[in-house]
Amino acid sequence: MKNYTKNTLPKIIWGNESSKQLVNELKILNIKKCFIISGNHIIHHEISQRILTDLKNAAIDYDVFSNVTPEPTDVLCLKLASMIKESQCDCVIGLGGGSPMDAAKAATLIAGIDEEIEDLHDYGKTGTKMQPEWMRPCPLILVPTTSGSSAETTASGVITSTIHHLKFSFGNQHIQADLAIIDPLFTVGMPKNATIYGGLDTLSHATENLVGTASNEYTNTMMLKCIEKVLKWLPIAVKEPDNLEAREQLSWASHNSLANGGIPNGHAIAHALGSLYHLTHGHACALVLPNVIRHFALTASNQIKDLALLMNLEIDDDPEKNANAVALYLVDFYKSLGLKTLQETFKEKDIHETNDSFASKMIPVILDDFKSKEWLPPIHTGDYHTKISKVCDMIFNEK
Repeated sequence: MKNYTKNTLPKIIWGNESSKQLVNELKILNIKKCFIISGNHIIHHEISQRILTDLKNAAIDYDVFSNVTPEPTDVLCLKLASMIKESQCDCVIGLGGGSPMDAAKAATLIAGIDEEIEDLHDYGKTGTKMQPEWMRPCPLILVPTTSGSSAETTASGVITSTIHHLKFSFGNQHIQADLAIIDPLFTVGMPKNATIYGGLDTLSHATENLVGTASNEYTNTMMLKCIEKVLKWLPIAVKEPDNLEAREQLSWASHNSLANGGIPNGHAIAHALGSLYHLTHGHACALVLPNVIRHFALTASNQIKDLALLMNLEIDDDPEKNANAVALYLVDFYKSLGLKTLQETFKEKDIHETNDSFASKMIPVILDDFKSKEWLPPIHTGDYHTKISKVCDMIFNEK
């Protein structure tokens, strides 16, 4: 069996009404003042408002920044870091979906970097300036309000560079939250598109980790269960947005889809799609995922066979046939939720690309993402142009 390391942070509190435990956890940490980072819509959610009331009743002071927009930028994170230092808070709370949580993670770590930052990308996973000893100046608590990003568990934040016009992974081991409180009640009634995109992001996390370079006995068991839950419960949540069981199942799957896998390989390409063509992240992930399966057909044949069995597909002796069957199942699944292929999406957006022009734009952005270095077979070595073009061509020509 393959060796693995299981992360110990963050502490996890999961379950309906678990958000009510936030104040007690703050008291345990002897917190006197919080800086809350959220979005305009979610800060007005009834559960968010109850949290603010609980803080007031407990005499815990707080400042709120509620203007985090999708795909947080380097400029925003640097601004938030300054605000954190100015507020003299002793805790930061990221409240919202992936964007507020990533912004909270990045900003809190930046607040602990004692040097002038001109280009945050230099401190990213493919940069040269991040130091492993830099730490946050205070505890970080994350409270997800969607089911999809799993940002409450990860040791990086996905940030958009306004200088380089791409998404990049930022952080070191100290960016990971101290505590995550996951209350499925936050997600009840979530809009249809947000539900779909979040569910497909979860599916991509779990599937990419299942076949990826960091897969192991622990992650494989968890990832298969997450995939099973998404395939069953996402269509139900889309049709019945107030179905509590569906929301609980998707919340559990979302959180655990990044429980320990660490490297959702296909996201290197999904981030490039999002940066270049402004596709919603969950949609981009869905377009990439079938071709991640095809690429890993030989190196992850056993895991893909397990996927085929989970999907009730016929098993073949040829691993590439199994991979293609799973890939086509995934295409049919995202289409059943109303999503369209890349070329259909480009047509709707009036984007004009050829195979070659698409690949030429994608390749440098893909290579900037550290996850592109974790593919098997590798796509970043030797004639990387041909290797990455093959993956891009499969996505571009999916029917």
